[in-house]
Amino acid sequence: MQKDKMIAITIHRGSHEIGGSCVELCAGDTRIILDIGMPLVNPDGSAFNMREYKGLSGVELVNKAVLPPVEGLYSWQKPSIDAILISHAHQDHYGLLNYVHPDIPVHMSEGTQKLLGISALFSGAIKPPEKSIFFSWPSQFQIGAFTITPHLVDHSSFSSFAFEIEAEDKRIFYSGDFRTHGYIGKALKILYERVQPGVDALLMEGTMLGRDAAPALSEQKLSEKAAEICKQSDKAILIYQAGQNISRAVSFYKAAKKSRRLFIPDVYTAYVLDELSHCTGGEKLPYPGKSGFDDVRVWYPHRLTNRLNKIDRMDIPYRYQPRKMTKEDMAANLDKMMLFIRPGMEEDLKHIEGLSGSTLIYSLWEGYKSRGRTQQFLDAIKSMGVNIITLHSSGHADIPSLKQMANTLQPKKIIPIHTFNPDNYASLFDYPVEMGTTFSL
Repeated sequence: MQKDKMIAITIHRGSHEIGGSCVELCAGDTRIILDIGMPLVNPDGSAFNMREYKGLSGVELVNKAVLPPVEGLYSWQKPSIDAILISHAHQDHYGLLNYVHPDIPVHMSEGTQKLLGISALFSGAIKPPEKSIFFSWPSQFQIGAFTITPHLVDHSSFSSFAFEIEAEDKRIFYSGDFRTHGYIGKALKILYERVQPGVDALLMEGTMLGRDAAPALSEQKLSEKAAEICKQSDKAILIYQAGQNISRAVSFYKAAKKSRRLFIPDVYTAYVLDELSHCTGGEKLPYPGKSGFDDVRVWYPHRLTNRLNKIDRMDIPYRYQPRKMTKEDMAANLDKMMLFIRPGMEEDLKHIEGLSGSTLIYSLWEGYKSRGRTQQFLDAIKSMGVNIITLHSSGHADIPSLKQMANTLQPKKIIPIHTFNPDNYASLFDYPVEMGTTFSL
C-alpha cells in the first residue's frame, strides 16, 4: 500500500502503562500527536518524579525515556509535527507541553486551557502554549490530511474529549479518558449517536483493568453517601479531593446542601469553580458570591494566600472577601460546615478550635495514601482527633462501560492504551485486539 493511502499509528507511550500518553498519527505528509503527557510511573513501577531530572537537557530527557522519541516535536528540533491534540487537563496527558516547539499549534478545549492557566498561576506549572487553538463542541476541523471531530466525554477533568479522526477513508477513535458514572454520562449517549459503527481502529483506555471488576459508584450515589455522613456528625466535615475534580466538588456541594451545611472551598478551589463557570458546560457550578448560592463560603489557607500575594494576585482573594470564613467563624459553626482541605494546610487546621471529633472524607485513589506527603498529611489529621472515611469513585470507565464503547463502535480492531493490563483486552471484548506500539491502516 502506498504511503499516501495509509494511516500509520505509533504509540510512543501508553501501550503498557497508565499515564504519559503520547500517540502519533501520520497520513501522507501530515503528522499529528494525541496528548503529550508526563509519566506517572518509572519503568520499574515506582512513582515518577520530574524533580529527579532537574537540570537535564531535552536530548538527555529523550535518552532517559522521560520524553518520548518523536522527531520534529521538540523546541531544539526543526518542527515537523503539524499539530497536537490535548484531550483534557491532567498532567499525564499534557504535562510535557513545555518541551514542544513553540511553532507547533496545540488544539484543546477552552475549559482545558483555563485549567492549565489556573495550575500555572497557583503552582508554577507549565503555562498554556501561546499557539493554543480552541475547539468547540460540537465541531469539526481539518489538520492537513486529517479531519478531527471532538466528542465530549465525562471524566474527572472538566471539558474532557475523545477524538474521531479520519483520513484516507479510514477512521480512528481515540477514547482519551472517560467514564459513564458521572453527571454528564449523557455525553456518551450523544457520542454514540454521532459516531458511525465500524471504526477502523479504537484506541481505548483501560485504566480500571486489573482493579475491582464491580461497576463504579456513580457520582450521584457518592453524593448521597456523603450527605448521610454529614447528617451523622455534629462536628465539621472535611473534604480531601483533587482541587480540579469539578464533578466531585459538585457531589459534595449537593451533599452539603442536602444536610444544610455550608460549602467552604479554599480560595484555590473557589477560583477553579468560578473560572470554569464562565466556560461552556460550567454555567451551574457553585462558587462564593454567585447569586443564589448563599450557602457557599470561602477560606484562605496561609500558604495559598501567601503565594497569591507573592505573585501580585491578591485580586483573587479580595474577589471573595464578602464570603470569607475565618477560623473563629469555623470554630463557632463546626456542625454546619463542609471544609475543603489538602496537604500544606495542617498548621491552619491546628488553629480551628474544637476540630477533634470531626470527619475527613478522603476522596482520592486509595494508592495515594501510602505515598510520602499524603501519608504525612493523613497522619497529621489523625493526630488532631479527626476520623478518616474513604468515599471515592474513579474518573475512568469500569468494565461494563468499556464493553459498551466497544460494542457500540464495533471496531475492526481495538488497540489498548492507558493501561497496565493490555493482555486483559482479548478476553473482555468480542473484537480483534492488536498489541504493540506501531500499526498501519
